[in-house]
Amino acid sequence: MRRSRILLALFALLAVAVTTPASARGPRPDPGPKASEVYPTDQCVARKLRAAAHYCSATLKAWAPPGHGRVHGRGHGPGGDKQGNAPHQRWLGGARRALENAWDRAEATAAAEGVSCEDTTVSAEEMIALLDEGAEALADEIDGPRTCRPRRVVSAANTCRALLDAEAKHLLDRSQDRERERLEARQERAIDRFEKSWRGCRDGSPAPTDAVAALAEQAFVASVVSPAVSTEWTMVDPPDQVPYGEKVLEPICSRGTPWVYFVKRGTVNKLIVYYQGGGACWDGLTCGTLIPTFKQTTGPEDNPVNASSGFANYTNPENPFKDWNAVFVPYCTGDVHWGDAVVKHSPVPGDESATIHHKGRVNAAVAEKFAREHFVSPDQVFVTGSSAGSYGAVVNALFLQEDAYPSAPFAVVGDGGNGVITQEFLENDLAKWGIEQNLPTWIPALDKPLTELNASDLWTEAALYYPLSRFANYSTAYDGGSGGQVGFYNIMLSGENFLDWLLWWRPSCEWNDEMRALAQDSATRAPDNYRYYIGVGSRHTMWGNNKVYTDTTGGVPTIVSWLRAMLDGTPDWTNVECSDCGQLLPGDPRPSPAQPPYVTDPNTGETSIVCE
Repeated sequence: MRRSRILLALFALLAVAVTTPASARGPRPDPGPKASEVYPTDQCVARKLRAAAHYCSATLKAWAPPGHGRVHGRGHGPGGDKQGNAPHQRWLGGARRALENAWDRAEATAAAEGVSCEDTTVSAEEMIALLDEGAEALADEIDGPRTCRPRRVVSAANTCRALLDAEAKHLLDRSQDRERERLEARQERAIDRFEKSWRGCRDGSPAPTDAVAALAEQAFVASVVSPAVSTEWTMVDPPDQVPYGEKVLEPICSRGTPWVYFVKRGTVNKLIVYYQGGGACWDGLTCGTLIPTFKQTTGPEDNPVNASSGFANYTNPENPFKDWNAVFVPYCTGDVHWGDAVVKHSPVPGDESATIHHKGRVNAAVAEKFAREHFVSPDQVFVTGSSAGSYGAVVNALFLQEDAYPSAPFAVVGDGGNGVITQEFLENDLAKWGIEQNLPTWIPALDKPLTELNASDLWTEAALYYPLSRFANYSTAYDGGSGGQVGFYNIMLSGENFLDWLLWWRPSCEWNDEMRALAQDSATRAPDNYRYYIGVGSRHTMWGNNKVYTDTTGGVPTIVSWLRAMLDGTPDWTNVECSDCGQLLPGDPRPSPAQPPYVTDPNTGETSIVCE
């Protein structure tokens, strides 16, 4: 009789479903992007996360007392006695096989689309071991009256599954969920259901919500941070051709030598991408072999492990990025990591070697591909670079935000690259690198000819288009030296009179005025999420200098505190400009003997910069 009533009820429900108009069932859920629009690695990891979600539920339910789940009681899970272990092993063995099969299918599908997903995540066996161990530890935390504990174990199992399912769905629709509102709503619903179920027992014991969330988080991180990446800096020598999306990338250095990059796995699910500096070139003189003005090769000598100071030293316990996953992008193309052209620059007498592979954006895209296939869904992304790498940081950060990590919080800092150039360079030289084709034209305000834009436009419009991200420039007030910003501005002003290049300090005051105007313009136009930091002196870049932890000369906060405020989004992240900015710190570049605007005080012997 009872079975008959159940069947009748089911038939009735089916009848209602068939006869109810679609409009009465509520709106259809957003289907999200088509599978073809989702990167193969994201699809692969999403499939694995769904399988892990099912297995987390299964292995937790294996610890439910009699009458719940599919096995015998607590103590009869893994390692239980013979009476309880047989049905447990049969049922849980099926769940294990299901996860292993899902892993195999996900990897095969990705491989068919030209992407390897095998190294992206832990193996199926490792995921099973992680969840088995975590489930046993969690089950030990779940207590309560005999009538309540079974429901609580099953509720924890359902919650683990829901949390991992939420992450899987987010990987497939994060370009439509940039603010993570859907993801957070799914997670909150799962946690609310768990805590409501726990309170239903009314024994007053606290719900182990954090423990359930921690187990799901462990499985998630094991799925999105590749264990195949070493925890030590490792050089990657990519093949000559690297398929990426619809393109085949050919990484290369300026004169046809190999390009390499470096990677390191951290201990937190955060990612830093750093673009190396090294000058630039744009004509037969600057690109030639006689007096080149840029770094031309990459190799083992670029290994970040060789760094011993500033933020470049990842062993310093004060370094806020020491535990992050990292991708280091070396430089050798003369185009500020932005170009995509092969140019035969007009040679100068005695030098016929001015054909340059300006392929900086191509190389950066190879590193981007590695990042999104090994660090799939970071909690936070910090993109930076020094000197030429400063421009590489802002441009390539936009591709990373739009294509690789559309829902990750971003912070982008340019270190020693404010974009002060001459009008002649803008009109006659900048386009030689082929950078116009790599403008982020999905940002409407940047979809215009290169000659109609300046550095302030790039930073401002990026900040306005990505209001949840944070953008900033750092520079000293008189960023000098032959390789500094004032030095390159002087080269642009001097043209082919290369003897004048040596007099790098001459336009220091003019450059300072232009730099401050650009920074202040961006801060005015994008006040919510753009900031600048102008420190004293003439040193070029700060990243690899220990002053980032200590220097407050000129009334400025330490750079490390300013960056921490940027990462955390606190009110301490403000626009910073030094007082008495002409002071020189030990090691700051200066002409010897002093030449205006560098002036030596006859009483103290101290040199400082004095602009009229």
